[in-house]
Amino acid sequence: MSKNVLHRDDYYMFLFMDDASALFTVDFEELELQKKSVLYVCPGQVHFATSISVARGCFLAIDPMLVGNGYKSLFEGQFATQKPLALDTSAMAKMGETARLLHSVIQAEPTIFGKDVILSLANVFIGVIAEQYASQKENTLHNKSRSAWIAHRFKRLLTENYKSTKSPSEYAKMLNYSLSHLNESVKSVTGFTVSHWIHQQVTLEAKRLLYYTDLDVKEIAFRLGYEDHTYFSRLFSKTVGMPPGTFRCKFHE
Repeated sequence: MSKNVLHRDDYYMFLFMDDASALFTVDFEELELQKKSVLYVCPGQVHFATSISVARGCFLAIDPMLVGNGYKSLFEGQFATQKPLALDTSAMAKMGETARLLHSVIQAEPTIFGKDVILSLANVFIGVIAEQYASQKENTLHNKSRSAWIAHRFKRLLTENYKSTKSPSEYAKMLNYSLSHLNESVKSVTGFTVSHWIHQQVTLEAKRLLYYTDLDVKEIAFRLGYEDHTYFSRLFSKTVGMPPGTFRCKFHE
């Protein structure tokens, strides 16, 4: 994994820091990975490492087709950028053992079932990470299980439809809830309304395109479902705090 080289990949990345540490930027937010921690990066997220200590750790890149739907639902159902998680002693033991076994099988001479074994171990590796994030999510949501379930369904729909659907009432209709009930549920879990998250999703993808491509603002607006690029520019400026062109210049410095 190269330092200071921008990536936007079509696969999942999973990082396990054993006796290593790193500064890692994901979707324009700098994250500190300390020893005994894990982090994942979803397909499409802009990311790069700004510093990595030379020590023990494990990096796994895997095609989304090989990741279970339950894991995908967890990883892609976050409203904010995912944070690194510190591992307890039990999780560290699981991760360390799985990482070492996975590495040894990959390095070994090919066998008849070698690929199947690698895939099985990769899923164990991913599963332990998912288990940690799921546990944190359950503790955070506590007694908001019903609202959390509704908010999670909304986030999944938003991720799939934000380019074509911008109306909060349309999402409420797709989920068979009133808009007021959907807003109440999402706000009780996240602190923000449905409209807020629609704007956040759109502007996040706009940031990625501004950073990672040479498309002009008009082309980006069209890709995100806006025929009026001036309206899109106003929305971006209001949400991000600066015009699209300024954002591009700032993060390309």
